Amino acid sequence: MLKKRIIPTLLWKQVGLVKGEKFDSWRNLGSVMPSIKLYSNRDVDGLILLNIDELSRDLDPNYNLLKEFCENCFVPFYYGGGIKNIDQIFNLLKVGIDKIVINSSLYNDLDFLKKIITIFGRQFVVVSIDYKKIKKKYICFSHNGKKNENIEVRKWIEQIEKIGVSEIILTSINHDGMMRGYDYEFMELFSKTINSNLIMSGGAGKPDDMFKAFQYENVDAVAAASLFHFKEITPKDCKNYLKANNINVR
Repeated sequence: MLKKRIIPTLLWKQVGLVKGEKFDSWRNLGSVMPSIKLYSNRDVDGLILLNIDELSRDLDPNYNLLKEFCENCFVPFYYGGGIKNIDQIFNLLKVGIDKIVINSSLYNDLDFLKKIITIFGRQFVVVSIDYKKIKKKYICFSHNGKKNENIEVRKWIEQIEKIGVSEIILTSINHDGMMRGYDYEFMELFSKTINSNLIMSGGAGKPDDMFKAFQYENVDAVAAASLFHFKEITPKDCKNYLKANNINVR
């Protein structure tokens, strides 16, 4: 059985590292680099950096700065934010990014995902899905939760799985930053219909929230931000709790 993973998430804007609630009310948490160095030495199984400015600014990633981040990150490094073409992905690979995270660009060009998988392999790409519960339906949102894509999460997952995706980050906007637990209601309804490995995101407030997420067989990893930013709880604390409760973590 594969060991379960804990992956902190860092949200990056021009001002630096930020965190909010329900993709809003952003708080400035300082520079990105100190957090990368800190987490690289904190028994984590990867690090997700999402540049939430690039979509609105329509710019290329800052490759020079990303190269510095990669040189100081000693765990698998995921990067997402405004990735729109293959040339950008080649450049991200050159500076040391281990996996790319794709979200908004796919809604208008699903063939882009086919090209990525064909050229780089499906292990190199993670599809991120942000969603809200609206009138008992789970609806996909893009552009940092600002644009309603008018497609249900389950239908969207069916489409991307047909292309060959093997890993998906699922983030409940309703739960994001609230630290009241992941969206277990969604998982109860749909987890058995999803074939991909899942990274649950949005809502972790204590180690037991991670324990509950790992009760679903295809949850391979949990992502967390507010839990580590605002509480005196470390990834190692979470792993110790999970191990004590018979979860096989790395």
